[in-house]
Amino acid sequence: MREELAATRRWVVHVESRLIGGAGGLNHEALQRLAAQLATLRQRGIEVVVVSAGAAACAGSSQAAPLPLHETQALAAIGQIRLTNAWADGLQGVGLQSAQILLTQDDLSHRKHYLNARSTMQVLLRMGVIPVVSENGTIASHGIRAGDTDSLGALVVNLVQADAYIMLTELEGFLTLAADAAHTLIDQASAGDAALDRCAHDMTERFGYDVRSWLRSARLAARSGAHTIIADGRRRSVLEAIASGGSVGTLLLSDTHPAASRGRWLSNQLPMRGVLELIAGSYTGITQEGGVTALMILRVEGVFQRGDMVICRGPDGAELARGLVNYSAQEIQRLRGQFVEAFARQIGYVAEPDIISRENLVAFAAN
Repeated sequence: MREELAATRRWVVHVESRLIGGAGGLNHEALQRLAAQLATLRQRGIEVVVVSAGAAACAGSSQAAPLPLHETQALAAIGQIRLTNAWADGLQGVGLQSAQILLTQDDLSHRKHYLNARSTMQVLLRMGVIPVVSENGTIASHGIRAGDTDSLGALVVNLVQADAYIMLTELEGFLTLAADAAHTLIDQASAGDAALDRCAHDMTERFGYDVRSWLRSARLAARSGAHTIIADGRRRSVLEAIASGGSVGTLLLSDTHPAASRGRWLSNQLPMRGVLELIAGSYTGITQEGGVTALMILRVEGVFQRGDMVICRGPDGAELARGLVNYSAQEIQRLRGQFVEAFARQIGYVAEPDIISRENLVAFAAN
């Protein structure tokens, strides 16, 4: 299984704050070592999104006691620019371009924001850029809590449809603990294995890390069809070892195919806001060529906005597909039957070439 994982082509790499920052501020040397490993992954043809904790730690505060919320958020604001610049310098030093993406979990629960973030991320990856995602702690409605970037990382896995979620921590993986302080590394397990809950509890109690948060995040990533590896980020060339299929850390397996997971989400879990009636023969175009184009659309029903779910029907009323629209109902009324070259003239901008992108569409079997 590790060899199969090594052959995947899109990873989200989560970097715990303690690996790159602490009471003394940012650890530039550690970050540069990680940047060099990311360059090796890119040379192997692996697209990488980094989710980096550590903004507050990078502020270099020596305060040991917990701070009030707004003081912690202020430190995050101070540290964020340092963290962003450090990643930019580190990646530039190995010939890579980075881009800063500040997100909150609330952003990814709002479908319009989700689509905007997804579209931006896809373009950056096509450009060969390394997106560096951080929690926007200054405006996060819940403030800053332990484990926030763990969950954010798993949500980013869904956002970019990553194949693998690599969590770099200060522990070598999931451990079976003994009373005499000895432990055994769990090499591989299903992310849903109930025995891991006890393991995570024991590790949290013994080591002080929020291992339960790591497990929740791995399970969230598994629901998107991604496998997770939890490994010691201080280990020399850890990412390169994983990319070579080495037995590094703990591999938590997903039993869900990514396409099936996304198809269930699109089909069953979102309310329908409208209908697009498509021209005859559109089903072949959807299944063979990609998304729903403006040229396919005959009629628009309902009032909906960018990011809403709509049903696509044929002229006979048969449901062909469902998907998230890239334009509002009013805009689609003006775009239907048009080539993409006419979009800017009709509505003043081009969000996407398709009305519904292929990755946000689930087609049903033809009757």
